[in-house]
Amino acid sequence: MNRYFRISGDLKEIDFPIILYNIHQKEISGTLIIKNKNYEKRVIIRNKRVIFANSNDIKDSFEKYLLRNNIINQKILKKTSEYVKSNVINFRRGLLELGYINYDEMWKNKQDHLKDIIFPLFNLHEGDYEILTDDNDIDENIVLDIDIPSIITEGMRNSDIIEIYNNSIRDIDDVYPFHSEIISNLELKDYEIHILDLVRKVSSIDEIIKKSELLEKDTLRILCMFLVLEIISEKRIDRKEVTIEENISGLHSFNSFEDALKHYNMKYEMIYKLLSKEIGPIALSILFKEVNNIVDALPFCLQKIKLNINGTLKEDVILKSVWYYDFGKQGMEFLKGLEEILYAEIYAVKKHLGIDYEQQILRWINSKGM
Repeated sequence: MNRYFRISGDLKEIDFPIILYNIHQKEISGTLIIKNKNYEKRVIIRNKRVIFANSNDIKDSFEKYLLRNNIINQKILKKTSEYVKSNVINFRRGLLELGYINYDEMWKNKQDHLKDIIFPLFNLHEGDYEILTDDNDIDENIVLDIDIPSIITEGMRNSDIIEIYNNSIRDIDDVYPFHSEIISNLELKDYEIHILDLVRKVSSIDEIIKKSELLEKDTLRILCMFLVLEIISEKRIDRKEVTIEENISGLHSFNSFEDALKHYNMKYEMIYKLLSKEIGPIALSILFKEVNNIVDALPFCLQKIKLNINGTLKEDVILKSVWYYDFGKQGMEFLKGLEEILYAEIYAVKKHLGIDYEQQILRWINSKGM
């Protein structure tokens, strides 16, 4: 949804569910840190799944969660706290040994507690976020392990619509069906499917609100959720348009990161030759500047790229960063990144030489089957 997503920033500029969706789309694994004046929360993400969460706010402790939801009372809290202190065990173990919960309840309560840490972030619009791409092991036995689209869906069902509405849908008049493949993995409610059916029949948001069986605020909430997940779009998708994914799959079939990089490097070299012929040695600096403008939107293996003197990407730096990657799993994201770099360089040609040169580049690439 946000093509030039950055790995750190201000929550006034981007909503939490959109951060999560970009992490999902770009297959980022690491720790998402959310800070504001009241607390710091960390959401651990691995392989497009939310694994764990923690918070330094005392209100987010497991004990406070159990009290808040009437799972235990003050008497049980006091007795269990004294017991765990004298036996040097954790609180969950104390509840088990004293017979206040069973195993099923312990797992469910802890997983619901992790969600309870995360879900308030959907209503947070002040503070900062940062993604650390570490691979540290999680020293926890009970984890959440839920896919990102599902956590977005569940979180937005209970989020404050006002801020997200203002940021994502306020200025949109019409919406259209977009990606449908993600729906099969979501457990949508019947009333959410109802709103999606309306989008398929009418495009006007005003008309959707009129025809909806739901209250206006809930209709808008679901439309916002569908926009974040790219189930619907503010733009009508012409079937003749070629998406990045379709463009990549139609261009070439690659067997490795190295094959793909060599293929795209031929394109980058050709663009550099055209640009340098017209404007001289500064062509390399211009190309690097345009690529650097989108670097935060690229896969992490492409975020430290360097250019050779002929305009190609330095292969050793990139191939070293994907040494442990599986091309079958991460190859498409790698190709998307290379395609984004190509778009940035073509834009540099258009900006500095004009649309005629841009069209020349595009014709040359197409005629060469590149």
